[in-house]
Amino acid sequence: MTDTHLTWPDTAYEAFTGDLTVAVAYLTPAGGAVVTSVSPVGLADRAANQVSFTTSLGFPKKLERILNNPRVALAYHTRTHGFAAHSHYVLAQGKASVDLQPSAQRLAELMDATEPFLGETKHGRVWDWLLREYHQERVFVDVGLERITTWPHLSAHGPAAVTGPS
Repeated sequence: MTDTHLTWPDTAYEAFTGDLTVAVAYLTPAGGAVVTSVSPVGLADRAANQVSFTTSLGFPKKLERILNNPRVALAYHTRTHGFAAHSHYVLAQGKASVDLQPSAQRLAELMDATEPFLGETKHGRVWDWLLREYHQERVFVDVGLERITTWPHLSAHGPAAVTGPS
């Protein structure tokens, strides 16, 4: 991860723990960037200076590219879904690591984390079979934060506040 420990602004923490949908950007081998949607479901740890999201093994290019170049950015850009109430745009940047074999405990904690956003997790013989890929075949991408930038409006206009190196 990173040796830099940031003091997270409260608005950033609220977005990290309350937004359901964010955009993640990662680099391609040709030097371009891919931006795609992920759902972090509140996976943020202030003490560890880390935000996380999960993805499926069904998206191997995304994982391959993040493993080859771990520099990523997460844009907390909408309050349409989730619980964050302020109108700040939050950009988190850092180095990612991928947990390709998360423990059963970590997967269970993920299901607990999803419930405030998505409702009670369905269980039972049929549900467990139908949702196996979503519940069990997840990998975690943990991002050690190096810089957090916030703007007062979701349009990313106005004065930016930067936490970490400029």
